[in-house]
Amino acid sequence: MMDEREPKWYEQARKGPFQEEKFTASSAEQVMRRLHAEAEPSRPRTRQRLRLGIMTAVIFLVLAGGGALYLNNGPQDGVNTAGVTVPAEEQTELSDDALKKIAEQLIRKQLGRDIPFKKLEHVQNTENVQLEYREYSKAYALVGINAKTGETKHYTINAALDPEATDNTLIDEARDKLLELGYKGNFEVTGSTLYVDYGRTANKSIQVQNVITAADAAINFANGVFKAAYFDVELNEVSEEMKQTALQGLRLISGGGEEQLNRAVRIIIEGMPEEITLIYGPVENITTAVAFNYATGALLDVYDNSLSIIDTTDLKYTEEEEEQLLKMDSAKLRSAAAAIADKLYGIRLEEDYRMDKNGSRPGVVTFESRSGAPAFEVSYNLEGSIYSFIIKRDSNTLY
Repeated sequence: MMDEREPKWYEQARKGPFQEEKFTASSAEQVMRRLHAEAEPSRPRTRQRLRLGIMTAVIFLVLAGGGALYLNNGPQDGVNTAGVTVPAEEQTELSDDALKKIAEQLIRKQLGRDIPFKKLEHVQNTENVQLEYREYSKAYALVGINAKTGETKHYTINAALDPEATDNTLIDEARDKLLELGYKGNFEVTGSTLYVDYGRTANKSIQVQNVITAADAAINFANGVFKAAYFDVELNEVSEEMKQTALQGLRLISGGGEEQLNRAVRIIIEGMPEEITLIYGPVENITTAVAFNYATGALLDVYDNSLSIIDTTDLKYTEEEEEQLLKMDSAKLRSAAAAIADKLYGIRLEEDYRMDKNGSRPGVVTFESRSGAPAFEVSYNLEGSIYSFIIKRDSNTLY
């Protein structure tokens, strides 16, 4: 019965965390949207989608247990691959027990402890086997081995670690880097997540990611190199101009703007402009937020996810409702989006942009410019009301 309740990130982990050569905000958004949806109660389809464009980096780090991270620049040069293959007795074909011994020695070498064995499968029309290990919600490993030679072909290991099991040197490095970036907290570590991947890069190097988290910050290292971080910023450090712009955006999106500003989060991803996200309402259930470029103060995204559905606890979501979203009058949606874009960004959607209704994501339309201006994702509900306006990061020229 546990298989029916297991987190779907096990399936993602089987595919390996390094499925794209380069991490971008848009790819993280896609991954984190999927992970957020999978954290909700299971049902065939769901309309409760948190638009994560403005919280990409935050949730990319906080929910990194999904095993779906990306490296900025692919494999690092000089990464040690020692210990990838564990010697095995020479024989025509190794027994299942011998293969398990190889996999378990490897897991122990990388993780420092065992993970319960789940299953062994012979890969059809090959000499390879795949061994799966899992500890529900705590650790997962998939190891591919040549059954004749005992050579390890690939493996993926993901594990959530308690503060006590997190390397103290790594914690010190994380704290020092965060302080260097401008963090002012104490960084009281609540845990970390380890990702080890081998066999999927051109040079067959081991790729290691560590995500170290605290209540008010998190940081990601890939092969010991800083990649991304977020941390809370004191509200008095947010300019009044930024606060007023955020409230104006919320009024345009939802008619709100009276919500209490409760949290400001600075987001840093290597190679990308820094961002800051202002979070309104309960921080435990983020529904309303506004994102800016940290350096320039340029407005990026606005959303009020509370308008996505009337009752977020109602699981009676039907295909008919999805059809209603897809059949929503395009001219009405374009007109509503154009009015917001004009007031928020000074952009004329109706003149330069083509609109694409995303059939795979009912309730979302994409506006793409014919002249290379930034693309937008707009979310709307069954009443045709727009509740999020998000700039696609890989096309953004507003920075």
